[in-house]
Amino acid sequence: MAIALNLKKLLSILALIIIFVSMAPDIASGFPSQFDVATDTNLTPQENQELQAVRQRRNREIASVLNESQRRQLEHFLRSGHDLEYAINTLDIDHDQWDTIQAIMQLSALKTKAILHRHSLTLSS
Repeated sequence: MAIALNLKKLLSILALIIIFVSMAPDIASGFPSQFDVATDTNLTPQENQELQAVRQRRNREIASVLNESQRRQLEHFLRSGHDLEYAINTLDIDHDQWDTIQAIMQLSALKTKAILHRHSLTLSS
């Protein structure tokens, strides 16, 4: 029963993210470069562009979950050299925000893995 409730909650959060992102204007992220992960130099320009798009979308979605004060705190932590996970864990956010951000992070990680996996398949061919 609890698993079904958690699954419904996660699916509704993902649906809200998709709806919000599709309705939101496509703006560039205001987060600093520490928000990005290092990329493999063997990637094609298209693959690098796809990874950058995943990161920018993740940044916009996380920013949309936070209020203005939380966004400023996040930017401060990132500019101070902290990684994204530390910065998010340090923010004063409620449980729903936490769940939504974790769903965003997991979805972005899956998209990144898919791009990198596709890259490894083209190298081995």
